[in-house]
Amino acid sequence: MNKISKKAIIWGFLSWTLWVLIYAITLTVQVKEVSFLIGLLSSANTNYIYAFFSIFIWYICAKLPIEKEFRVSYIIAHIILSLLISVLWQFLTIFIWYLAEGDIALEYAKTFVYWQFLFGIIIYFGLISIFYVIRYNNHVREQEKQRAELQILMREAELKALRLQMNPHFLFNSLNSINALIFSEPQLARKMITQLSELLRMSFEIHEQLTIPLHTELEFLHKYIAIEQVRFGDKMKYIEHVDSSLLTKSFPAMILQPLIENAVKHGIGNSRHGGEIELRVVSRNSRIQCMVKNVSRDTFDTYQKDNNSSKTGIKNIVKRLELLYPDDHTFTIDQSKQNIFKIDFEIPLKMR
Repeated sequence: MNKISKKAIIWGFLSWTLWVLIYAITLTVQVKEVSFLIGLLSSANTNYIYAFFSIFIWYICAKLPIEKEFRVSYIIAHIILSLLISVLWQFLTIFIWYLAEGDIALEYAKTFVYWQFLFGIIIYFGLISIFYVIRYNNHVREQEKQRAELQILMREAELKALRLQMNPHFLFNSLNSINALIFSEPQLARKMITQLSELLRMSFEIHEQLTIPLHTELEFLHKYIAIEQVRFGDKMKYIEHVDSSLLTKSFPAMILQPLIENAVKHGIGNSRHGGEIELRVVSRNSRIQCMVKNVSRDTFDTYQKDNNSSKTGIKNIVKRLELLYPDDHTFTIDQSKQNIFKIDFEIPLKMR
């Protein structure tokens, strides 16, 4: 923040040049004997010297940052510095005139030295006012930038924590399924272990990513479904409709699997006759619309509406969507029909 950028130097030079022209025109109008060229040279000599001092004034403002803490000593320091810089400015201006025109410059200097000294002090306080405003705005923007970066980091940390919270669920359920098959159907148990190892490998590969291509999300989901289909067999029917144009688009990582797991656990697992799970992912109006629906084949409502684990899993997903797409997503649950549990959510269509 203390370093002066090239852009600031250019704008500063242009501002001082504009002031040199205004000063020269004013001098020419007020003193008829002075030509515009002489007035311009005089203005350039006077004001470009102060422009050089303005660089040091910028660094002085950096050393006395009133936006952090106001002190009376800062005001006293600025008063003293304004006097010193005004005196030095006067000395250099008159000295350069003396080198160019000799003793006549000293005689002419006597007519303006006092009001020019006062003008130097006024310029000093005008400059520090401008510099402090610039520095204060920069300070505010920097704080806003830091707050925004911190919020992003906190959001990503919370998302990863939520993801980690979900990971043990499918592992626990899969191990239970394997345990149930070890003695009755050991060959199927071995197949499930192989599939589970593939599922875990892929989980570790994408665990740091908040969003992934949809085809990667589906690949992960298919590995999970393969495990559950070994467990439930004909009892579980899975239907999938996915818009092929969306396969390379950005999608929240590991969000479909817990939704399907929820459908398996409460729609298939709690049903004597099994059921059907449907996934639909389509594009509409530059949005991605997703639907997960499970239909029980039983004649009564097997879904436990007050099931705590289900509520926890769905709340986790809702929270992740809120963090990923604040005010730019929808999530609805439909249990209006008996034996049918449906979740719809919509997110913006974004490139990877």
